[in-house]
Amino acid sequence: MCASSKILVVSEQWWPEGTGGILASHLIARILRDAGFKLTVVHGTEKPEMVKDVDYVYTMLLRVRNKHRLWINCFALARQSWFLKALHNCDAVYIPRYCYPLIPLAKKLGKKVVVHLHDYQPIAYNAVVFNGEERNSFSLNNVVRFEVLEHGSVLRAILGTFAAPVSGLCRLWISEADAIICVSRRQAEIISNRAPQLADKIRVVYNPLPETPPIEEKLENSTFTYTGGGSYVKGFYIFIRASLNVLKRGNNASFMLTGGLRGLRHQHIKLLEKLSNSLTGSFKLLGHLPYEDVLRLYSRSHAVLVPSIWEEPLPYVVMEATAMGTIPVASRVGGIPEIVEGTYAERMMFTPGNVGELVDRMEEVLSLSREQLLDIGASLRENVLTRFAREEIKERLVELFAGLGDE
Repeated sequence: MCASSKILVVSEQWWPEGTGGILASHLIARILRDAGFKLTVVHGTEKPEMVKDVDYVYTMLLRVRNKHRLWINCFALARQSWFLKALHNCDAVYIPRYCYPLIPLAKKLGKKVVVHLHDYQPIAYNAVVFNGEERNSFSLNNVVRFEVLEHGSVLRAILGTFAAPVSGLCRLWISEADAIICVSRRQAEIISNRAPQLADKIRVVYNPLPETPPIEEKLENSTFTYTGGGSYVKGFYIFIRASLNVLKRGNNASFMLTGGLRGLRHQHIKLLEKLSNSLTGSFKLLGHLPYEDVLRLYSRSHAVLVPSIWEEPLPYVVMEATAMGTIPVASRVGGIPEIVEGTYAERMMFTPGNVGELVDRMEEVLSLSREQLLDIGASLRENVLTRFAREEIKERLVELFAGLGDE
């Protein structure tokens, strides 16, 4: 397959809707376009951010966000004449989200298929692998734990116990792909251990960095930023406990919270309002911010807190914080050690769920002078821009897609 080949991208979400995986897909579309590939993106986002010279086709069938309904709709999409025509006219199909039922159809038509994994859907019903559970086989306890604590829904937990075996069906669909992209060595290791039938097809390609604005001056008051919303797996309550401990020790600090991709439920907002009222506004809920403003907030913060308790494959928040010259104080999970290896931020990682260690790291940040923060930030930025250089990632992606025709 040559670099001028046609790639059909099928993704139920497209940037600016969705999570970091969607941002990565948007950036990768630009990279492949620049490499000479002809892309058509079939998606379910009403107002996507478009890349010049890439064709976009919106369909209501991909608008649904429930995975089970999406998979049913994928079978309906496979019967649409316009989609079949697009499938016949392409050389390869690229699936960066959950449209896995289309893989067998693409293979039946003789097309090469690349699946991009940004989570653990092939091995976990909820696409999440908790730290400490990475080597364990399927567990209903984890399904219930996730649905109750993440979504606050007993009903979802009950339904999940019956629907959980569908992850095996995902594995079956994905096993027909020609190549599977994992975004970190750690993610690849976990998936390979749990689904060895996928191991030979896995290729590790880091996500590209987005363009970052210039570094801005730090806020006058010591400020920590947290962007995980009210998410249990992102460590919301770990963040709250650690922040309160920092304040109780007499430290002067403020905590900025954006709306977060997983949002804040009513009880989270009430808790934050109560804490702000009793602690003279130490917690500031900023709500949803445009992406560029989030990056600027990272730059102005003294540190960005990432207390996740799941094996995040390659969290953009850590990449973005370092690119904006700010220390990420992050739990030692997933691909985070690969991002910060060899930097000051590596020593600032802490054991997942360990509030005491997180407090110690936050107090170390508070002890740094503004000059030290600037020096550390400059070093972090230089490191991440080198490690995730666009040209190197482009080379890996072009090699992967162009090499499909040789297999």
